[in-house]
Amino acid sequence: MNQLFRSLLFRSLLLRLMTASIILLSVSGCSTIYRTTGWFAYDFAETYAFPYMMTTDDTQMSCSMGDSLTPLLMSFSQLTETPNRLAISLYMQAGACAESKANEEELSYIRAYQSHNIAEAKDARIRQKRLFSVAAKRQYKSYQYLVAEFGEPGEICPELDDTEQFFWMVGLISGLQSVINDLRGEGNVGVPKDIAMKSVRGSQCLDNKRWWGLPNAMQAAAWTIMPDSKPEGVDPWKELEKASAIASESGVRLAHAVEVMMANGSGGDSRLRDAIRRHSQSIRNVASNPEYKMLDIISTQQILAVSDRLWTEATGSRTPINGLGTFWDDSAPETEALDINDLLGD
Repeated sequence: MNQLFRSLLFRSLLLRLMTASIILLSVSGCSTIYRTTGWFAYDFAETYAFPYMMTTDDTQMSCSMGDSLTPLLMSFSQLTETPNRLAISLYMQAGACAESKANEEELSYIRAYQSHNIAEAKDARIRQKRLFSVAAKRQYKSYQYLVAEFGEPGEICPELDDTEQFFWMVGLISGLQSVINDLRGEGNVGVPKDIAMKSVRGSQCLDNKRWWGLPNAMQAAAWTIMPDSKPEGVDPWKELEKASAIASESGVRLAHAVEVMMANGSGGDSRLRDAIRRHSQSIRNVASNPEYKMLDIISTQQILAVSDRLWTEATGSRTPINGLGTFWDDSAPETEALDINDLLGD
């Protein structure tokens, strides 16, 4: 009886060990599969998906793709290394999407305020600030992944190939925008303010013409904010115009957005209108760079958001269709009187 009991006990223990081993092997196998899938997903996204997205012109679809794929792709970092370069671009795009929604809430605020609907105006302003905080949080993450990949900008220039320079530039833009949007959101995220100047200094590591005049635009923007820091005899507004001219030739007009953003905060209405008009003329005359079309479209949307605010404050509605670069008080061009019979026929 004892021998039988021992035999049964041994078989029971052996069965448990075999079951545990199978479970461990299964888990290990799945982990290996997931890890391999993660590396494949990273490589595909960075090599094909993101470059393809940069060539498209549908920002809403791009936002939907980014919102959907970012959590999925970043979840693989629990099994693999963190894809810093991919994260830089993903969170930059996600931040731009949140910023666009915040700009819409500003228009809602203006219309409600002008209609004396104080409760709705107050609520729209709160919604706007919350969205600016979301944008700042995402853009700050983009900057943090930049630091993780390349080191803190502003001290020395890292050695970067052409592809790495692109991610460096995207991360720097995100860093600057994270500071601005956090201020718009009343500092809710707590983005360190010195990131703005670190981003500006980091941009000077890039060739100005190769990167569409953006490095000089960022430097000139810093000079408009801190005039005492500019070299003697340099007019930062002229430098912004020069950078915008390079951007126009390149078909990637991020420098235009920087110029409009600075003019929008300077209080100079004529300077702001001139910058918007030059951008409008540029997009009519020079096609977007096909390789970076999305960045060019984002630049136009940021400028359109400023134009929409101006139009809404003055007229109650946003910029008319095909009206970017025009203003409500422009002199109407003289046209011949239209005969109703021309429409109705003989």
